[in-house]
Amino acid sequence: MEGSSPVPQRVLPLRLATAELQRATSDVIHAMAVDALAAGVGARLPIGSHYQNRFQVGAGTVQRAIELLTGTGALVLTSRGHLGRHIADMRIERLWHIADIDPVRVLLPPRGPFEVRALLGVLSSEFTRLGVPSRIHHSAGAAERIRCLDAGDADITAVSSGFHDAVVATSGPARPTRRLAEHSYYARDTMLVLRRAADPVTPGQPLRVAIDPASWDQARLTECEFPLDDGFTYVEVSFPRVPVAILEGRVDAGVWHAMQTLIPPRLAGLHQRPLERPAALALLARSSAAVLIMSERRPELRAVLDRLDLDRVAEAQTRLTSLPDDSPELLDPTWTV
Repeated sequence: MEGSSPVPQRVLPLRLATAELQRATSDVIHAMAVDALAAGVGARLPIGSHYQNRFQVGAGTVQRAIELLTGTGALVLTSRGHLGRHIADMRIERLWHIADIDPVRVLLPPRGPFEVRALLGVLSSEFTRLGVPSRIHHSAGAAERIRCLDAGDADITAVSSGFHDAVVATSGPARPTRRLAEHSYYARDTMLVLRRAADPVTPGQPLRVAIDPASWDQARLTECEFPLDDGFTYVEVSFPRVPVAILEGRVDAGVWHAMQTLIPPRLAGLHQRPLERPAALALLARSSAAVLIMSERRPELRAVLDRLDLDRVAEAQTRLTSLPDDSPELLDPTWTV
């Protein structure tokens, strides 16, 4: 308009402008890395305009992000014209480092059982091999671990195949999972019935039986092995404490997952036997495999979950169970309950 003065443009100091450019580039790099890890090798990376619109940046910023990821070998992309860029290969550890992605938070069952110990050891070494930082914690109760997953307090958890198939798979949207081999969650001959060895065993005698409502597996196995209709009564006991509850006289028997204890149950005067009832044995067979479940809040974990070498879990279990009872490794106080 005639006689009007030009509108002054906002000019950023060079240092501030550089910082904003770096921040914008960092945001695009992080998003591209997450998208690539979630999609996997062979998939298509979103087109440049997707990142321009999402972060309100120019084409040059997007191109710089691509050049940084490809120039460092974190991503290998192939251009297919109007079909966009496809992921030919990726280096997970470089993507994780360059994009400054948060560590993976893993929530496992409580310490004690050899199966948990083997799974922890393999997961720790596998995350190290992939160059992915991780933090591994423990929590009792499969339902509680799933709640933590849904609340964003964990990224990956482990449950039994029985709990997964009966509860997780039948409620809410499907979650990314990795199912391990049979007996990876409950190894053979590790789910036992304990009672005092000195107690007389009288057929039909009513028994007070330990049950742990917080443990879906233990509670269901208890209901199958000691049905209420047969005259049994239940007393709530945390399942790792079943041997103690029996010795204290609070209960007469209980289903227990064998684990490393300071004093083995047989030396404490307890008798142990395997599950016997067909319903309990069938449920145990359906529940013996470990299932890793991933939070949908962390789509970049798909590539990590797919590349974990979980065949090593069975080898780790076999090695641990072959050690003598007085092995210093087994008597590690970290794992003794």
